[in-house]
Amino acid sequence: MGGQREHFGPIVRESEEPVFHSRPEGRVLGISGFVLALVGGNLDAFRFATERLPREVYMSGYYRRMLGGCENLLVRIGYLGPDEVEARLEGRQAAPSQRRSSRWRLVATTQAMRRLQRPTLPRWVCAHVLPRVFGSSRPTLRRPRFMVGDSIRVRAHQAVGHTRQPGYVTGKPGVVTAHLGATLLPDAHAEFRRARPEHLYTVAFDGRDLWGEAAEPATEVRVDLYEPYLEPA
Repeated sequence: MGGQREHFGPIVRESEEPVFHSRPEGRVLGISGFVLALVGGNLDAFRFATERLPREVYMSGYYRRMLGGCENLLVRIGYLGPDEVEARLEGRQAAPSQRRSSRWRLVATTQAMRRLQRPTLPRWVCAHVLPRVFGSSRPTLRRPRFMVGDSIRVRAHQAVGHTRQPGYVTGKPGVVTAHLGATLLPDAHAEFRRARPEHLYTVAFDGRDLWGEAAEPATEVRVDLYEPYLEPA
């Protein structure tokens, strides 16, 4: 949970844990995949939709959070009216949304999802083609600003709205350990704004720089961070 103290707690492990604890969990996973396909695989927008849930919903469980994110996203892009789901659950009328997908698009999306759930594609297609078609990986002509081994500092502020810059590394020093190519900047992509590809790096942080002398000895944390988040040390 981003290193926030209020979220610290034990991780409960189940022996012989099932894939799903109930049928609704599987249904929610299927729904989320379909909703992601409707928005072109924009996972950043989906994450942003879950972040805007009320705290009690967000903290109530993984699949409840996922379902709430789907609803928020469908309202945001116009497939659901703001009060449509609650009205149907309560048996009352609500103003429907103005946006309705064509039947051919729904059929095409359904067929594509069925095929992707049971892929028989070559490994190189899954590793190099699908991330660019359905993900946010993009090439860029701009040279990376940082190299492996460079000392950096995370900028002292966070973007307003969605960001992949964790609060607990904001303003902290680190060392670049890997360059991961370029992807669309989530801060803009999550809001369906024009997002250019930005270089992505893995940065290593010494535990003492994050938590002071109270940190466990020899602790290192590695975080993937985008170039606009970083400054030369």
